[in-house]
Amino acid sequence: MLFIDRAWLVRRGVVVATLCLALFTINFLRSPALQPASTGAGSQAIEGPLTRADSPDDRVALTFDVTWQKTELTKILDVLDAAGVKATFFVGGTFLQLYPDTVKEIARRGHEVGTLGQQIRDLAGMPENEIVANLLGSQSALTKTLGGPVRYFRPPTGQAAPEVLRAARHARLVTVTYALDSQDHLGLTADQIVRRVVRGASRGDIIRLTASDFAPETAKALPRIIEGLERRGFKVVRLSDLVPIDDG
Repeated sequence: MLFIDRAWLVRRGVVVATLCLALFTINFLRSPALQPASTGAGSQAIEGPLTRADSPDDRVALTFDVTWQKTELTKILDVLDAAGVKATFFVGGTFLQLYPDTVKEIARRGHEVGTLGQQIRDLAGMPENEIVANLLGSQSALTKTLGGPVRYFRPPTGQAAPEVLRAARHARLVTVTYALDSQDHLGLTADQIVRRVVRGASRGDIIRLTASDFAPETAKALPRIIEGLERRGFKVVRLSDLVPIDDG
């Protein structure tokens, strides 16, 4: 007959039970039900800006930054009219103050208007409450000018830091940057701008161009950009035609 040490059995049983309890506790705590829930605001705060969309067809969105004087902007509006193309324009606060009738004309011609903020500056690193005040001020002024809601915001530098994204969400604005930058504001020739945009475009891209007098080659390039994109099978649209707006 084997001699069994009951005390040893008890100790072993305690050890096994402890290990089993530890494993159960770890698995339980790691279960999805006990993971921290992401609130709507929190999850939106860490999402990046809108740069492109999974378009069901070959659409691309043309967007223009408007900050300084209106001569080139007027040329661009005429080119878009001639081509039957609608686009989205992001307007700076100073431009809106100086040329409110021109901003109204953009909307009157069927284009969308978003904001670059009250001041054309890098918003990253600013206190979040100051960014919110900047965006709400520009949004309010633009809404009053246009008589309708303003839904889109583009950071003037094209970079959206986390605090900028959170501030835009607080102002109920969709932060938009781009997938393709024409770099027309860097002194490129019309030929260079055309090649960069037409060759670089992909389905669903948001394309950034400039509609200000310091970029005089853009209006020259635009007819060939539109023609080249359409030749590649793309349909040029506004932002809301690329990404449906969720008013919920």
